[in-house]
Amino acid sequence: MLKETLALMQRELSGDRAFSHVAAVSSYHRIQSSPGFRESAKYCLAQLQNFGVESQIISYPSDYGVRYWTQIMWQEWSCSEATLKLLEPTGSTLADYSVDKISLIQRSYPTPPQGVEAPLILLDKGEEEAEYDGIDFSGAIVFTGGDLNTVRSWAVEKRGAIGIVSDRLMEFPPIRHRYDIPDAMQYTSFWWSGKEKPCFGFVLSPKAGDMLRRTCQSVALEHQADPSKAPYPMVSAMVKSQLYPGAIENVEAFIPGESEEEIILEAHLCHPQASANDNASGVGVLLETAHILQKLISEGLLPKPKRGIRFLLIPEMTGTYAWLSQNEAHIPKVKAGLNLDMVGERQELCQGPFVVEYPPHSTLSFVGDLAAAILEEVALEAKNLGGTGSYALFKHTTAPFSGGSDHYILSDPTVGIPAPMLIQWPDKFYHTSADTIDKVDPKMLYRVACLTATYAWITANIGSTELPWLLGEQRTRYLNEIGKVMINTMHACADLPPEERPEARLVLREKLEYLYNIRCGQIASLANFLKANEQQEFAETLKRQRELLKQLTTKLWQEQLTACGVDAGEEIFTTVTKSSDIAQRIPMRTFRGPWNSRSWIEELPTSDQEQWAAFSKRYGRRGNSTVLVYWIDGKRNLEDILKLVAQETGSVDREYCIEYLDWMTKLGLIEWKS
Repeated sequence: MLKETLALMQRELSGDRAFSHVAAVSSYHRIQSSPGFRESAKYCLAQLQNFGVESQIISYPSDYGVRYWTQIMWQEWSCSEATLKLLEPTGSTLADYSVDKISLIQRSYPTPPQGVEAPLILLDKGEEEAEYDGIDFSGAIVFTGGDLNTVRSWAVEKRGAIGIVSDRLMEFPPIRHRYDIPDAMQYTSFWWSGKEKPCFGFVLSPKAGDMLRRTCQSVALEHQADPSKAPYPMVSAMVKSQLYPGAIENVEAFIPGESEEEIILEAHLCHPQASANDNASGVGVLLETAHILQKLISEGLLPKPKRGIRFLLIPEMTGTYAWLSQNEAHIPKVKAGLNLDMVGERQELCQGPFVVEYPPHSTLSFVGDLAAAILEEVALEAKNLGGTGSYALFKHTTAPFSGGSDHYILSDPTVGIPAPMLIQWPDKFYHTSADTIDKVDPKMLYRVACLTATYAWITANIGSTELPWLLGEQRTRYLNEIGKVMINTMHACADLPPEERPEARLVLREKLEYLYNIRCGQIASLANFLKANEQQEFAETLKRQRELLKQLTTKLWQEQLTACGVDAGEEIFTTVTKSSDIAQRIPMRTFRGPWNSRSWIEELPTSDQEQWAAFSKRYGRRGNSTVLVYWIDGKRNLEDILKLVAQETGSVDREYCIEYLDWMTKLGLIEWKS
């Protein structure tokens, strides 16, 4: 099924057509809850209707106090004009919204109609309270490269500043350092909850920022030499914008199936003009995929699928939350998903590989391996001289779950829609004004469209006929996975003194038992795609597969440890662990889907917000808080959850996790039972 389906898609799909959609979509200023996003949604709807695909725009309220599950919404925003000018000493224009939309911090509040004139106060980072001591910020604009929310809290909320100028550029070594793209501005936005003090802000590139820093420092030196001179340069700012109760829009398209079951393909339509790879590229691929699937079905080259195929072009995260919250009864009918993030990068410029990111282990699904298998087939592009082997002409890989896009909402176990993500990461131009159409490669769009359309068609049609090769994929990939784990253990044991090798044996045994249980759960997920009358036969198949994997794992375990000079000892799959009484507590989630800590923390009193900021700073980015929450099912105790997090991510900071859950408990998101 895989090879035949892929060959058909490769004949029909066009990267050039997808590229034309990327170019069109990237011309809109697509901020969530804005007129520009709405116009881009209308473009997509017109294309889908032209393809003959059943489609519509669904509007959802967006205003303070509106929530979709845990997603707290904001007001709609529009802007017609914004400028920042340096009055003294040069009189130059620093930022102009009409020239580059990213030069304004999105969702900036308006200034008075005539604008404002204010001193520009340079800070180092603005992330420490000590930087604000002894300075009068009332009516001033602060200039910093620090974290926007931290600076806004200190400068605007507590010290009376009216605006912010930022030259921050996030770095992603080794792909991107500050001066790799010195003329690029970082996409920056306020996300108001309605309780903050209004302000506006502008964005500068690293080069422009450094020039302005020198001006600020020069003015400060002149003031030191002659106190009669102003200590800060003066700037004028003008922002003509509005915030008001509005809406977000989802573009929904649907290819009906024979049953009420369906799969979902997603891409986010939002981001500033002229963001191309993020994420007009995902939108372009989905439009081309919908076009060709509908065409092939209409022409009789493909039958009506067993399951419907739904396409969602959405504002990132919020659109997924909105759709799920309004379709809760329908969620169990959605058997799988796929999330397309940045997928069109011209690799020689953007530098990152194409990645299939797996769903989290807690979702227990085979679809990550399915997407990986399709990628391997797509990558067979060129042959060696003798024609005996094929390989890719582009960089690609697979990666474990990390989140950060809409698949992490679908794949949350409380939602239960397993969804891999397709992305190119890292991207040198991500979230900057340099993410333009010249960074998009039609050939890459074509490859991703082939993968996407093949994945869509296979998942929409899986039945008992496809079980043999899907089971074979699962077995093969499982053996490869545990083989790598064992080889790594063998290398580690070689460096250990004999008395420490039994401990390595225990670690390996626990890892193998974990991987075995995960794989059995992933194989069992195939039952979700079978008819009721096929379930009993599959139950017997599953029983045989579990026993086969157990036998293979045990044999490899024994042989590998013998090769390491370690007695295999007791049988595998007999791990018994003990935990403290406090760790026997069982956490229970009170919500569906992941939660966004920023918007929830802003609901707390100022003192609590400061404690959260200290907590976040103390631990930094731990990277496993999402996985931690996913393993909470109301049945597992805390100790078991922490062990699962450690196995899935490779490590666990117990102290951080416990304190993180304490915060969730305080917010009413977690309850406990003994």
